[in-house]
Amino acid sequence: MSNRKSAALPWQAAFPVPNKAPAALRRKLSEQSLAADAYLFHQGDRTNAVFAIASGIVRLERHTADGHAVVIHRARAGESLAEAALYADVYHCDAVAEKPARVIVYPKDAMLALLQTDAVSAASVTAALARHVQGLRTQLELRNLRPAGARVFAYLELLADDDGNIELDRPLKELASEVGLTHEALYRALAALARTGDIARDGRRISLRPPGSV
Repeated sequence: MSNRKSAALPWQAAFPVPNKAPAALRRKLSEQSLAADAYLFHQGDRTNAVFAIASGIVRLERHTADGHAVVIHRARAGESLAEAALYADVYHCDAVAEKPARVIVYPKDAMLALLQTDAVSAASVTAALARHVQGLRTQLELRNLRPAGARVFAYLELLADDDGNIELDRPLKELASEVGLTHEALYRALAALARTGDIARDGRRISLRPPGSV
């Protein structure tokens, strides 16, 4: 497969960076391009691979008994998805391209063989999955924060760089779903934080007030 962009990705995936993967795995990797709204897999399909996003966004959604789709995650460039498929017989959700996407395909049997025979790779994957679990727990804890402004500010702190700046790479409606608010409640919380000087907004850029500043 081509590795033309892999080295430049902000790699957070649980699986090896393609151009640094062990040779036995690298030979079995492939890429799949998805148009917007195309499915990578469907809920109930037999599992045969796990994936990492090279570009674009892939949305994971699960259908309830009454037919409603519930979004459970959005995977972006450098992130992995369907990690649980390594140890499941079927995919438990749909994966849909939210915008045109390029996906790296890691065959399930090749990944399992790597984890069983390469202790270094197994430790790396385990550490990445542990970080994912920690991140999910943090998001769940944030959803318990009241009022909404405190929840939003705490989440912005997680997204900010070392200088307290955030360049939003997603619509505010999507950010609202990540913190468990309606988009109207998020807009109100951001406006309130701006009025109190806790944040400054300039288009898609948000800057946090440094702790202790006036």
